[in-house]
Amino acid sequence: MLRTQLYADAHHLFLHDLVLDACRRNAPKTALLDASCGRRLTFAEYGDIVESVARSLIATGVKPGDVVAIFLANSWEFCAAFHATQLAGAIPTLLNPTYREREVRYQLENSGAVLLITDGGNIEGINLGGLPKLRRVYTTRQHAAGAEPFATLLNPVTAIYPKPDQSSEQTLAALPYSSGTTGLPKGVMLSHYNLVANVYQLLGPNATALNSADHILCCLPLYHIYGLNVILNPALILGATLVLVPRFNLQAMTKLLIDEAVTMMPLVPPAINALCQAAEAGQFPRDHKVHWVKSGAAPLAPELARRFTALTNILVC
Repeated sequence: MLRTQLYADAHHLFLHDLVLDACRRNAPKTALLDASCGRRLTFAEYGDIVESVARSLIATGVKPGDVVAIFLANSWEFCAAFHATQLAGAIPTLLNPTYREREVRYQLENSGAVLLITDGGNIEGINLGGLPKLRRVYTTRQHAAGAEPFATLLNPVTAIYPKPDQSSEQTLAALPYSSGTTGLPKGVMLSHYNLVANVYQLLGPNATALNSADHILCCLPLYHIYGLNVILNPALILGATLVLVPRFNLQAMTKLLIDEAVTMMPLVPPAINALCQAAEAGQFPRDHKVHWVKSGAAPLAPELARRFTALTNILVC
């Protein structure tokens, strides 16, 4: 059957508004678990954090159209910073957390970022001086010289959220960078309409079988569009629960499958192969509740999908 309709009309909608609306509708439910620190946030708590960080960004002088750089591994702070930046009217640009100095400086300068949200370990040994627009640096868990604690952005301040002065088709929601395979990486200008329409494509009739009862385990990096807009944003908008891990870690993930009653995982073919090897070694839990996994970002050999399903009884899409 051909699918000819989106889940809903994506016009005139802003991504952060949809996320905050889901926070109000699902207030007591767990929105996300950050396995790197064990922090569990309800939708109500997540919405409050996003609004607090947005007000603080505005109070520090962030203006609509400014670029805020997020240089973090998967974490609750990454998620909150992303949506708070949008609520403040600014544009998040996302950096690969494995970047070194040359790559970090290039993206900060090329994007014109006025503010950087990172962690102390990520910028250890990196010179951030001489960047013409960068005014402030915030660190989440490990302090760095010259930086302010991310926790200060959670302090109560008074600020008015700006109203968009352009349509959702013209207002940038994110500025991820291309991989730069044919030259230097380039900022990809994604509007709110782009991202919302893509989310609605995923949630539409005859599309993915995601629903609000799902517990989704995400090891994919959120700085990449696969983790960001195939998992993070749809999960929150749906009211599902997101279990975040900083990177693929077989032992941690197989434990979380049981502890958090995971029902779905987005993966890439090398991760599927690693899970096949774990299953063959008797290290994959038999009493899991995973209904299906999604494979993307690279070609999937048909025999690998069949092998994974035979070993785990989990469908690969």
